[in-house]
Amino acid sequence: MHPGQVIKIDGAAPAAKTYTVQGGDSLSSIAAKYGTTYQRLAQINGISNPNLIYPGQVIKIG
Repeated sequence: MHPGQVIKIDGAAPAAKTYTVQGGDSLSSIAAKYGTTYQRLAQINGISNPNLIYPGQVIKIG
């Protein structure tokens, strides 16, 4: 090995972070908490109406 050398390690990709929706949450508030946009969360979770999320729903953060 040499300083600055990049070493690739094969293996499983890291698991996506998830969040369990709580009462009073909105996709916008969750997005703000995790530094993303509600549009991105809707896209990666297949949510067609970002106003329709419910407590207990598990969404991927990215």
